[in-house]
Amino acid sequence: MPSLFLFLCALLTLTSFVQAKGTKPRDNFGCHSLDKPKHIDVVIETGSEPFAGTNDYIKLLLRDSAGVLCTAVDLNNPGNDHERNSIDHYKICCSEDFAKVNDGLSLFLLSHNGGYKTGTNDWFIERIEVRMKDLLLLEYRFHAWTDPTKVTMFGVSKVTSSRSNNGTPSYTLIRS
Repeated sequence: MPSLFLFLCALLTLTSFVQAKGTKPRDNFGCHSLDKPKHIDVVIETGSEPFAGTNDYIKLLLRDSAGVLCTAVDLNNPGNDHERNSIDHYKICCSEDFAKVNDGLSLFLLSHNGGYKTGTNDWFIERIEVRMKDLLLLEYRFHAWTDPTKVTMFGVSKVTSSRSNNGTPSYTLIRS
C-alpha cells in the first residue's frame, strides 16, 4: 500500500493541470548604462514536459536587421523563473538605435550554463516572443529541449531578409 501512495505522489508531481504562475519583469533591467534606452519585451514559455524547468543562468543576444546588437547577461526575475509550465516576462533595455527599421530580428540567441543549484540541466523551451511596444519583432515556437552539456547556444536566425507571402519572416533553428 505505501508503494501505491508513493507512486501516486510521484505521478502528481510530474503532471501539471494548471499554468504555473510565471514571473513579471523587474523595472529598468539593464537600463542604468544607457542614455536613451529602448524597452524590448521578451516572453519565454517553458514547456509542460516533466523536468522541463531549469535553474541555469540564461543569457540573451538579439540582433536587428541592421546588425545592431542588444544583450542581457542574466534573464532572472524575482521569484522562480524558467520553471516547468510557466510563462516568464522580461523587460530588456537596448540602445536607442536597436530595431529602428522595425523589420524584425535577424538573430535571436539564448545561452544557458551552470546554474546556482544544480550545475547544468536541460530546459524545455516551448515558445519565445519578442516585442517592442505593439510591434512583434519575433515569435518562434521552439518546442525543443536544450542540453547545455552539448549545446551552449540555442536560437533562430532569419533565413532571408525578404518576408514570406503571409507577412511573417522565415527562420531556421540554431544549435551550436
